[in-house]
Amino acid sequence: MSEDKKSHIEEGTEVYRQGGFHPVYIDDVDLRPTQPDASTEFRALKILSASCYDGSQAPIFEREILTHLRNGDRDQHGYNHVCHLLDDFEHSGPNGTHVCLVFELLGETLRTFGAWFLESRLPSVVMRRFAIQLLLVLDFAHDHNVIHTDIKPDNIFVRFRDYSLVESGYLAHVPIPQQNRSEKQYTPIPSAPLRNDYFSEADHTRAADWADRHLTENIQPVALRSPEVLIRAPWTASTDFWNLGAIVLELYRAVRMFSGAVPPDGHYEVKEHLTEIEHLFGAFPKELLDQGDQELVKEVFGDDGRITDPWDMIRPQLASEEFMPGLEQEDREEFADWLRLAMRILPRERGSAEDLLRHPWLGALQ
Repeated sequence: MSEDKKSHIEEGTEVYRQGGFHPVYIDDVDLRPTQPDASTEFRALKILSASCYDGSQAPIFEREILTHLRNGDRDQHGYNHVCHLLDDFEHSGPNGTHVCLVFELLGETLRTFGAWFLESRLPSVVMRRFAIQLLLVLDFAHDHNVIHTDIKPDNIFVRFRDYSLVESGYLAHVPIPQQNRSEKQYTPIPSAPLRNDYFSEADHTRAADWADRHLTENIQPVALRSPEVLIRAPWTASTDFWNLGAIVLELYRAVRMFSGAVPPDGHYEVKEHLTEIEHLFGAFPKELLDQGDQELVKEVFGDDGRITDPWDMIRPQLASEEFMPGLEQEDREEFADWLRLAMRILPRERGSAEDLLRHPWLGALQ
């Protein structure tokens, strides 16, 4: 499936054009004479749009970062939880030259994985294991000068336990899609999940930015943005922990922590998003506000670090049944305490990966 950083999984037909995505057909073969003994195992192929590396845009660091992580410290715990780049090459097609990235074959993402469980809530033992492995991945990436910047359920994949089931349990029962190579407008094949026997572990498929060479300052999915990103202050690796905390709640309890939606039509406003953060985590420290965009800061905040003239909102507290349905009060308090450690408003005060792993909610290193 062709894909770049701005595409969705079902990208439509309009992106298959000059400079865009490459049309892929079943049985296509790209022969590489430098590898005569190519493996016959199933692999995942990501074909970037032709514009990604044509020199007309800002550099895309994906291939460089993936190569850097693959060559990292194999003895570090997080290494094995990263979906590493197995190979890369360039392919010339009707829409241009495309960088192609080869990965191991993975299952579905955590965006859809939760639907397997009652009320789309991951069981505690599963969620804790995911959280531990995600923290190990971030610790590994940060130690190698990489900040993810785009942690969301769509970017976290689940591994298979038995890859032979792809052939015996999936391909044997799924009809091969029919394609028309002579059609004027290419029609992509819809994706289909391979739902069979997963490991209970998660892997990132990409990292987005170097710690010291930012591709963009406008990072993270909007509703998951950290306070420093929202007020346009400098950000560091600790922004990933804020991002992680927000999605852990979403995956664990099927509740989104923030929306930024304002009445009556529910459109997004930064001020509302900041108000939601203040409600759960308190006033913004002056140290952080002084680093932000001063025009925005003066428009939104008072001298006490509180939002001025906020929308009237009736929102529950973090450890409430509304935010954490289905948990006992003691479990809610423990989980909320872990979230507060990961999501302190002042970035330098957030817990490290080790701090979060040692927390009683996970207790991985105890």
